[in-house]
Amino acid sequence: MLRKPSIIQKNNFCNKQCRRMYLIKNAHQINQHLRKRVEKICEICGKTFDVPKNREFSAKYCSKTCLGKANGERGKAQYKKRIIVTCNNCGKQIEKKPSVVRNLNFCSVHCMGDYYERTRMFSGENNGAWAGGDIEYYGPNWRAQRRKARERDNFTCQDCGITEAEYGRELSVHHIIPFRAFNGDWEKANELSNLITLCEYPCHRKRHSQEIWLKI
Repeated sequence: MLRKPSIIQKNNFCNKQCRRMYLIKNAHQINQHLRKRVEKICEICGKTFDVPKNREFSAKYCSKTCLGKANGERGKAQYKKRIIVTCNNCGKQIEKKPSVVRNLNFCSVHCMGDYYERTRMFSGENNGAWAGGDIEYYGPNWRAQRRKARERDNFTCQDCGITEAEYGRELSVHHIIPFRAFNGDWEKANELSNLITLCEYPCHRKRHSQEIWLKI
């Protein structure tokens, strides 16, 4: 039979029937490592159980029940290591693993977005997409087009799927091709095909970050 070199195996068969007959005939030689068993003592209940030889050093528990109890004990130990930090936005006390504590800590994505918006931490010159100043006026039809875009997108962020009801505020409307690229032609810039509804954080900011990288 003809075969591509990439699919040639140690043992090759012309069809499933030949493969089945080979396995039946040579069953006594196949998977010998599974036939050799060793005894282990469960680290949770102390029960003796046997496992294949190749699991002699990795097997620790006799059942899923004991494995679950072991995971529970590990979880308790890790939980005790948690520390209490304060949300930098609302002041709520929250527990965190030491490995995820940062200079700024927040109890939710909404609090993080509120803090960044209020402090303008990533606005203006602090924003990686800064291009020399904000454009505050997008033309006389901007508010109407913005509302139409949100309605068209069912008031849902088109990147992450969060709704305005879940987000707790109006979503942002983003120019897919930046407004600056139209040299003041606000009618073309504000066409619905060039607008997309996004949550301000993180999706809208991610889009702007991608724009600045494309310029480099």
